[in-house]
Amino acid sequence: MASYGDDGVELTELTLGPPGASARRARRGRKNGHPPPSSSMIQAAYFVKVSMDGTPYLRKVDVAAYGDYLELVEALNDMFYCSTIGLMDGYGEWEHAVVYEDGDGDWMLVGDVPWEMFVSSCKRMRVMRACEARGLSSNALTSAL
Repeated sequence: MASYGDDGVELTELTLGPPGASARRARRGRKNGHPPPSSSMIQAAYFVKVSMDGTPYLRKVDVAAYGDYLELVEALNDMFYCSTIGLMDGYGEWEHAVVYEDGDGDWMLVGDVPWEMFVSSCKRMRVMRACEARGLSSNALTSAL
């Protein structure tokens, strides 16, 4: 730290962002064994709205704060106080599936594209009943929603 003047006051760097965002990133980094990011390493936030069928409220999620789809789904389960949200990858019987709207306005299943492409193209998400999403391919979701 650089000192300011002769009275020993230290200069600190001020970073602005949503309340608690840097603390959440640091806590997530410590949990995963990574050091807390410096201000030059912090990436842009990509906040998107998330709705869940049957709930009267929306949530906002910073998709860039997560490292992969499994972390995102785990966070959605925590946010909506359930454990029935999963990826439609054929490996589990989930009660709810997650779909998202991309930059072109198309609705796609979460997990259909690489994570980096998802983060940059996701505009909003919807947690819907898996039975509604099960028969739909990622290309057919636009007509269903």
